[in-house]
Amino acid sequence: MNGCRLAIIADDLSGALDTAAPFAARGADARVVISLEALATTLKAWQGQWPEVIAVNTESRHLPSEEAALRVSEAVRLLTRVAPHQWFKKVDSTLRGQVIAECMALREALGFPLLMAPAVPAQGRTVRHAEVWVDGTPLADTTYQKDARSTPLVGPIDLAFAASGLPLQRYQPGRYVPLPSGDCIADAESDEALSALYQCVLSAGNHWAMAGAAGLATALAKNLCGSTDAPFRSLNNVENVLYAIGSRSPRAAEQLQQLRLHLPALAVIEASGDTYLHSAMGVCAVVPGEDGKDEERTASQVAEAMAAHVAEMTSAWRGEESSLLFLTGGDIAMAVLSQQGVSYINVEAEWSPGVALGCMDGDSRRRVMTKAGGFGDPQLLVRLHEQLTPPS
Repeated sequence: MNGCRLAIIADDLSGALDTAAPFAARGADARVVISLEALATTLKAWQGQWPEVIAVNTESRHLPSEEAALRVSEAVRLLTRVAPHQWFKKVDSTLRGQVIAECMALREALGFPLLMAPAVPAQGRTVRHAEVWVDGTPLADTTYQKDARSTPLVGPIDLAFAASGLPLQRYQPGRYVPLPSGDCIADAESDEALSALYQCVLSAGNHWAMAGAAGLATALAKNLCGSTDAPFRSLNNVENVLYAIGSRSPRAAEQLQQLRLHLPALAVIEASGDTYLHSAMGVCAVVPGEDGKDEERTASQVAEAMAAHVAEMTSAWRGEESSLLFLTGGDIAMAVLSQQGVSYINVEAEWSPGVALGCMDGDSRRRVMTKAGGFGDPQLLVRLHEQLTPPS
């Protein structure tokens, strides 16, 4: 099949990347445009040579609902020129952001019924009786409720949508269980359930405004591109690594702590301070700073401070293929890439569920990995470091 097979609209950068990654991992040409503002010029630069998968970050997670909806509508308008065969609205698996407004905007723009399926069983996020559970705990009882910038939607998803004027039918995927004829929310507690769900989408004629997270995206990728992972360039013997850990999620903090225990000499620079490490040769990390130090700065100011540190610390990397930038947290990733003038990322692979590997503006010398803050087990960064610098 020629041309664009799938258009993905995400409300933050890390979400756009981890949704595109399963397709790249199976050999598809998958590219993520880092902002809505860059979309028109980037599409023009590609001159009709469309990748199989195009994702765009609307940067709308923390916007008011009306603004977020307008940005989704604009993304649909711009992406219509590539005539994608399918559309996918990436939503946060813990339902942060303007989930209802953005899904309704996609539904209205396309004229298709909405299919909600935010489960990511591989990461412990399931949907049971139309409600998200995280590692066996209802979302309402988890630390995600404490997100200061974007409190998640909690409780039954169908009731929340109904309160906004869009009733959703509850659906339990299974063999020989057809999809409802209208808008619905799908339960899923396994990857097999999501695969069965997508088969039902195909059987029903493929005319759906799909909304989900990495779980449903992986089900699509397996169907569209096959289940065999494609080879990607080795990460062995990377000499320079900068971990920019911008997310304040407990999981991200735990991953950094485990890396520090594994590498006692790891240099960790706080972006809340005035100290710059002028050359990030070797392995080092930059973090926002201790809680309490940034109380007078907005989240965007913290992200810009981190981006400035990263730009200074990586200035000696240009032209070095043995370097890697690792970004945790969508806001920080966006600030860092904008600071460096990046328009899009050519996604190469999915190093681990929720961890995308790619190159900036298609330049193979400028490699980058991204991860949403709450994803991954505590040893994730340790495993990555061991792969980057294998024992001699």
